[in-house]
Amino acid sequence: MTSLTQAQIAEFQGIAGNAPSISPSDPKSLLKATASLLDEDDLQSIARADYGNDTHEHLTQLVNIVRLCELPSPLKWHPREVLELTRWSEPGQQDPGMAARLSRQCAFACTVLLVSYGDPRNAGASCGSNQTLISLVGSLEALGLDIEDEVLSLLSWLIPRLPEHEAGEIPFFGLAMLWFALGSRHQWNDAVLLGLCEWIMVTEEAARRRKSIGLGASGSWLVSGTGYDTHIDRWQKLGRKLVVRLDMRHGPDVREAVQLIGAMLT
Repeated sequence: MTSLTQAQIAEFQGIAGNAPSISPSDPKSLLKATASLLDEDDLQSIARADYGNDTHEHLTQLVNIVRLCELPSPLKWHPREVLELTRWSEPGQQDPGMAARLSRQCAFACTVLLVSYGDPRNAGASCGSNQTLISLVGSLEALGLDIEDEVLSLLSWLIPRLPEHEAGEIPFFGLAMLWFALGSRHQWNDAVLLGLCEWIMVTEEAARRRKSIGLGASGSWLVSGTGYDTHIDRWQKLGRKLVVRLDMRHGPDVREAVQLIGAMLT
């Protein structure tokens, strides 16, 4: 990967630092919410995710995270390995009970990993964070939980803390913020939502421009700025559903901006 210039680093820091503040920044609110969903069987299942290897060591660390709602720094192999494996869980055709179990395990795993990305000591483990993020979005949607504000709180905290090599991932975080803000129980005014839409567009352009320097970036909107696109179909699916999040609270300018972003992504 081409090294970032000082100018590119400064641009990244400026954009990330200027993320719209639409929620209090708190890394723990979503962690507490997803941890509270788990029972002992869930923790055992996550701990066994690496084909049963080192189950006891993984379980010990998982129990500590749930009990304290704090992460060790850095987040080591135990339990990072099983969390990274669990984040790919998809309910598929399982019965509703098993689907809910897999979804809450995935939501917790993704939340822990996202919180860990905000720790500089874990910077090397955050490559392609959009993939963890879309798994979180999908698992929470499947669970139907009313915790949009908790997600927004985590994302508001995390975006300014993402490492420079994650510059191409920032627009995805903005898109996730828009998804949850549109569905939030709080009525964000149109000016805030329009500001978020504009920020998404600015960050996408900056990410695409950065990747095109010496790397020959190509591809569709949003995808061009990242090399981690194995789950882009899930982002495109989210883009198609963005308009469904609109309701009578949202004015014509917001509706137009949301429709544009959804159309560009799909």
